[in-house]
This record gives sequence, structure tokens and C-alpha cells, in this order.
Amino acid sequence: MSSPGEQEPLVVGVDVGGTKIVAGTVRGTEVIDSVEQPTDVSSAEAVLSGIEAAVREFTERDEAPTAVGIGVPSQIDFAAGRILASVNIPVTGVPLREDLSERLGLPVHLDNDANCAALAEAELAEHGPVRHLVMLTLGTGVGGGVVIDGQVFRGASGLGAELGHIVVQGDGPECPGSCPSRGCLEALCSGQALARDAGALAAARPDSRLAELARERGGPPAGTDVVVAAEEGDPDALGLFERFGTWLGVGMAGLLNAFEPELIAVGGGLSRVAELYLPRAEAEARARVLPAIEERARIAVARSGAGAGLLGAARLAVLEGRRVERT
Repeated sequence: MSSPGEQEPLVVGVDVGGTKIVAGTVRGTEVIDSVEQPTDVSSAEAVLSGIEAAVREFTERDEAPTAVGIGVPSQIDFAAGRILASVNIPVTGVPLREDLSERLGLPVHLDNDANCAALAEAELAEHGPVRHLVMLTLGTGVGGGVVIDGQVFRGASGLGAELGHIVVQGDGPECPGSCPSRGCLEALCSGQALARDAGALAAARPDSRLAELARERGGPPAGTDVVVAAEEGDPDALGLFERFGTWLGVGMAGLLNAFEPELIAVGGGLSRVAELYLPRAEAEARARVLPAIEERARIAVARSGAGAGLLGAARLAVLEGRRVERT
């Protein structure tokens, strides 16, 4: 945060997803105004033009923003501002930071969307801001970010902190994503993992509630079916979430021992039903972590919500702007 009496700069944060682009002006942790538009993924140029159009909604107002921060669901060479790999948007190989800075005439800062979400959560966490945080985002897959001493940890070139691909079960199921391993958090603690396990259970037990829900939808079991059945009290679905929570807790214990964060925050779409698995995960983590670290550990649902990407991208712009000023 800024020093007492110093006003935070006005910046634009942009959260780029596979289906929508959300942009807004932000001062501190306050979103002043925002726009949302569909993501045109027909080409790299279409994506760039979409981001440019969203930012230009704010650049010609009475108070112009000082910088732009952008979060994208991609692997990034942070120093170069170039996209190294991207699945949901066609920008692999694009020097996105340089291209957009030239178009907009403003400093542009670029990072992975999970890193941006971690920055937002570090600011908004209860009893925050916190300077040491691990964030896990649980949804279709598993993402995450690490904040150390108020700064995002990215590794040597920006590819680090792929927390969803930390292995917790050496002979576990294959990763449903791009990871060549098996038994990683994404293979055990994601929406895809719930769907896979529900499918196996429904096939073995066609009279189960999970099989019934799948038949009603006219397709294979989905992660949402497990949520519905668990909220109804179905023992099979509750058992799947018990296993989900256990493996999540194993992963959390390793993260606590490695980073000793003030807080592990759990976000993403599955955080909305955290009551189904987080108590089990926290109990497992606390049973496994080193005692001196366990005494200080906090594990909680993220507070930054759906706006985490936008707020975190804006925070990135502020922090990187200050870093540039110091150099």
C-alpha cells in the first residue's frame, strides 16, 4: 500500500479469460468503474484489439490512468512480457506487453492470472494486507500463486508456482491438464477430478444418486452433480469430497512447510462449496505440517471473489510501476 497521506495512483486492471475480458479503473482496492465484453478468440490480433478497446474506455476521461496491468491465463516470460504457452486464448509467442504498450501509449505490465489473484487476496485478506500468502484456485483445474514479502514469486523466468501440478500421490491418476505427471493436485482436487471419480462410481453403481443425476442431464457425471448430491447429503458424493479434501490437505501441508505463509487462501469456482471439503483439508494439513508452522498457519476461503483478477492486475501495475521508478 502507499505511505500514509499518499494517494494510490489510478490504474487500469484487465482480467483476460477465454470467454470474457473484464477491465476497470482501480485506486487502491476500490474498483471505480468497469466494463465487460466477450473475448474474441478467432486470432491473436482479435484478442489484442479486444483488450485495447476495453482499456480505451478509460484512457480519455478527466483523470487518465497512469498504467495498465493485465492478467492472462497463460505461461509468461515475465521479464520479456511474452506469452510462452496459452491454451484458452490464441496468443502463444505474442510479445503482448510491448504490443499493447505501443497501442495504448501507457506502461503495460503482464502476469499470469493466478499470480494476479494472489496479489489481490494479499491486499484483501482478513487482518491484511498480508505479505506472505499462498493462494490455490480450485475450479475445472487447479491454479495458484505465491506472494513472498509482498511480491509475487515467479521463479527464474516467470513459469514458477504452478501449484496445481505439485505431486501429492506418486501413483495417483493422470493429470487431466497439460502436465505429464500423475497424482498432482489438479488430478485429485479439481472439477475434472470430481467428474472422473463420479463417472467411475456411477458406472459401478448405476442405482446411485450420481448415476441418476447424470441420466437426468443426459450425459456423463459432472463435477456439478457431485456438488448437488453432496448438498443433498448423498454418502457417495460426500465420500468423494472427503477424499478431495484429504489430498488437498496433503498438498497444503507441503506448501506450509515450504513457504510458511501467513495464510493459505482457497479461491476459484469450487471455493463456493468449501464447506464440503475445506474442514477435512485443514485437519489433514494441520496433522502433517511441522508443529511450529502449524501454530501460526491460517487457512481460509479467499475474500477477493470474482473481482480478484481485475484487482490483482491493477495491483501488479502499481507494484511494477514503483519498481521501475526505483531502478
